Amino acid sequence: MRKSDSVFKVLAEEGLTTLEVFHNKKEDKFTWRGAKEWDENLAWDRYMTDFTSESILTDDYRAIGTKTLTKAFAKMGLEDYMHRIERLLREGRQQGIEFCYNGKRDIRVMYCKGVNPSGVRNKKHTLRAGGIRRHEPDEPEIDVLTDGLNLARAMSYKNALAGLPYGGSKMIVQCAPVDLKDFEVLGFLAYMIDRSRSFTGPDMGFEPAMADVLKRFTNAITGGLKGPLGPTGAVTAYGGYLALKEACNFIYGNDNLKDKRIAIQGLGACGYPFAKYLLKDGAKLIVADMDKAKVDKLQRAWNSSDIKVVEPEDIYTVEADIFSPCAVGGIITEDRIGKFKFRIVMGLANNQLKATSKEGEIELAKKLDEAGIFFITEWAYNIAGVLTGWAEYILGKEASFAMIKPRIELICRDNLRKLFEEAKKTGKIPTELLYDKVEKAVYSGVEFRELLEGVKEM
Repeated sequence: MRKSDSVFKVLAEEGLTTLEVFHNKKEDKFTWRGAKEWDENLAWDRYMTDFTSESILTDDYRAIGTKTLTKAFAKMGLEDYMHRIERLLREGRQQGIEFCYNGKRDIRVMYCKGVNPSGVRNKKHTLRAGGIRRHEPDEPEIDVLTDGLNLARAMSYKNALAGLPYGGSKMIVQCAPVDLKDFEVLGFLAYMIDRSRSFTGPDMGFEPAMADVLKRFTNAITGGLKGPLGPTGAVTAYGGYLALKEACNFIYGNDNLKDKRIAIQGLGACGYPFAKYLLKDGAKLIVADMDKAKVDKLQRAWNSSDIKVVEPEDIYTVEADIFSPCAVGGIITEDRIGKFKFRIVMGLANNQLKATSKEGEIELAKKLDEAGIFFITEWAYNIAGVLTGWAEYILGKEASFAMIKPRIELICRDNLRKLFEEAKKTGKIPTELLYDKVEKAVYSGVEFRELLEGVKEM
């Protein structure tokens, strides 16, 4: 596999704007479809003024199917890459991917579609929910795509666990940093969101302020600075804080964090407020972030003697009671597990285990257990962000933290406590047990209530 391999090379060569791959899981069959859906000179800043997501945007529409696209991939030496993408979908039991290309501005969108029965059956317009994340244009596409698919898969489980009637998704955008005054780019991104039939919120690479500007074009984005609940990072941190205290109670016999040594990787939108919760409880932190300004900010705000700073590459080998990944995903590998000196691994980063399937995640989770390290997959407790987005999406300005706080506490504290105890009784690791409980809802669309008893609908 070459670093330069890209689906968008095929789109450019064939004069297409969109390309979709759909995985029929029952027959294990893949269908590819490509199309020219808009003209290159389309004025995207006129979105929702001159046209909508349902408009026909070219007089030269054309489409091609699986056989023609397979030949196109083969002609460009990309047939193996095509099959690599199919294997990723098969491993993650995903529904498919939509690739959309704005050639004029070199914006490459990969909409990763997780499992969706609950979204199909919810009697509402929205099918899926998941964040929108930006990657730099020069990152290897296969790495970006793998990240997006892993995130979409986790969102399918997270939404079911949170009791939300949507499938999971992730919109990955490879482009230069976005100028919030550039309505040409923002109009295109809004169009992408609306045509996906998902609601979303800004993730890594996109600032919360972007959501406020995008509302000029679409109501399907939440989590802005001006929204009723604000950015989702602080709320996500609250859920993670509750979950970590439950883990400590299970392992140590009490939930006291005073003088616990906690290593935090990343002090961004979630990691920084998470660190504040821990410091308030008297924890001693070891922190690392690629952005030194974030570390300096934390040290200025708190007693620096409670905060030790290490280089980013050293965070995996420090001696601490707890390791909390709060940055990029895929950082827990078999090689690193052997170097860990932690009793608990729990943080707010998505997809902490470097795996592309449920089976791969459970295998790595078992290796952590064998090493004497307590762990549960992060989608068990970093659910407050999507709950916040859902409340704003459904209720608009009427949404409040008080409305979702009981559900956050139920999932991240009360039900997690029950799950840990059941795992102890059954001999299953918590990650495996949780998958067993939630999977039926994810793949059948049946509303998940086993771990949501007593929660009222909005």
